Amino acid sequence: MVKFTHQLWGASVLLLPCLGSVHGTSLPLKDRQQTGSCVNKPQMQDFESVGAWFDDVAKLNCTSVSKVPNASIAIVGGGVSGLTTALMLDSIGLHNWEIIEASDRVGGRFRTKFVGGTQEFAEMGPMRLPYTVTYKSDNSTHEYTEHRLIFQLAETLNSMNGNDSKWKVDFIPWIQHHPNELIAWGTGRHPDGSIPTRTDILANSSLARPPAMVSAEYNETKRRMNEILKNETMLKAIQADVWRSHKFVMGQGYDDWSEQCMMRESFHASENVTDAIWTATDYDVFWDELVHNSNLALDGTKDSLGETEWKCVDGGFNRLTDAFIPHVSDRLVLNRKIRKLEPVKSKDGQTRTRLSWYPSVKKRTFESKDYDYTIMAVPFTMTRFMDLPSFSSVLGRAISEAGLRFKSACKVSLLFSERFWEKGDRPIFGGYSIPESRPIGALYYPVYGLNESRPGLITHYRGGDWSDRYVSFSDEEHVQTVLAAIVSLHGEQARELYTGDYERLCWLQDEHTATSWCRPDVEQHNLYIPAYHQTEHNTIFIGEHTAPTQAWISSAIYSAARGTIQLLLELGMVEEAKEINRRWMGRWIRHEAKP
Repeated sequence: MVKFTHQLWGASVLLLPCLGSVHGTSLPLKDRQQTGSCVNKPQMQDFESVGAWFDDVAKLNCTSVSKVPNASIAIVGGGVSGLTTALMLDSIGLHNWEIIEASDRVGGRFRTKFVGGTQEFAEMGPMRLPYTVTYKSDNSTHEYTEHRLIFQLAETLNSMNGNDSKWKVDFIPWIQHHPNELIAWGTGRHPDGSIPTRTDILANSSLARPPAMVSAEYNETKRRMNEILKNETMLKAIQADVWRSHKFVMGQGYDDWSEQCMMRESFHASENVTDAIWTATDYDVFWDELVHNSNLALDGTKDSLGETEWKCVDGGFNRLTDAFIPHVSDRLVLNRKIRKLEPVKSKDGQTRTRLSWYPSVKKRTFESKDYDYTIMAVPFTMTRFMDLPSFSSVLGRAISEAGLRFKSACKVSLLFSERFWEKGDRPIFGGYSIPESRPIGALYYPVYGLNESRPGLITHYRGGDWSDRYVSFSDEEHVQTVLAAIVSLHGEQARELYTGDYERLCWLQDEHTATSWCRPDVEQHNLYIPAYHQTEHNTIFIGEHTAPTQAWISSAIYSAARGTIQLLLELGMVEEAKEINRRWMGRWIRHEAKP
């Protein structure tokens, strides 16, 4: 470990000098993929799984692979990854699939809720998409290319639905921050005792929350961490090509070290300084914080490198997955919770998959159906409750309770009869305020229907360990805790204008997901991702948790493309796999097979 540290960090050699390789040239392929010809049937596991595998697929030139074009496909899970997989299969003429969804709806963790019989909606799941970022250093604007997958999906669905207003998906600006947000936690106060706004703090640094520590050691350690985590060249690379950037960061050994280990073993920081820096964030894996710093951390504040422009779905994210319904409803089974997956042999000796479920919770006698292949599009928090066959050691451990790590979140949206926060001499339009109460975290304001005479929602959003603990709260206790925090910022008018209507969701309590998003631990990127590219027992695992970025909607769409291509290669449908690759991963492909 120490030897590695000195090699990597000696003489302050950081990421910056090495980044030319991220965009200048392609990463080397595995030796067996240097040619485009196919000696054997190509498989996804042959390619560079933590990097630009889509380049390898684009280079394939196979003419003699036997095809299995009429295979039956089970897609377990009707979230965005499962739905997108179905759409992709249909697009190349493979129609013999069936989506099996445990709940009574499609959409998975998309969860738009209209509150109190009004047109005010709360996003209990995803709520925003990074669109572009403008940097201070050169005033340059850059696209978040990974997230273009979502806009491409919306365009595809709009076209398939003939731009019918019932199904149309449109995007509007998401206001991540507003100048008049109230920041109460840890900040100073004006002479009259009032809480400073975001603008006040930007103008007067004495009002800002002080750092966790003030010492030369703390400042130097923080500086060295920021050289890695807030490296502008690296952040731009992530925004331009997150897949090759992921490969680069993995290749530099950053998945081998936790942030705490780096500070202690490489920077020789004290335990106290290390803990102060680590506990000030929600991250301990370098890659995850780099991705965070490439979008959410670019908030336009004094120490930020730039500012991100955001989008959201007009009318709520449910509209995106609802737009699939006209195209999947004839092959969609709802309220069927898969309890068991097992490989079986067909009459001709071919491996198939058998899925089993209970007719009801009380009637626990299995009913089953066989398919040629199964695409498992639910998080491991769900497959861990299934009766599964023995997978390879790494994949089995990733699926296991001790394996891939997940996080939770809670949201509570309170409905007010009028939008009092949009009035007065410091109106707030979008963004979020932070009360003094640490358990509350952020209070988000709506970004639609601004400056109109209408009701409005304020949404409390808390992740991390707090959300695990909020599961112990009753609805009433949680709602009143949130209301008290809103009153602490906006005064008693908030209590008077609260209608009593609310929506609450702690994702650990959702029986069909039991998580909010994936957050891999140290070494789980390099170790687990290649295992997802292997097809075992005719089963393929997809979902945001299998992607290099996790958590974002684009991660789920990316995983659908990878899983679809993986399946098509298994079926010998190489040209069809290349077509999906070209359509969905084409913006990052650098090399294609010569015709």
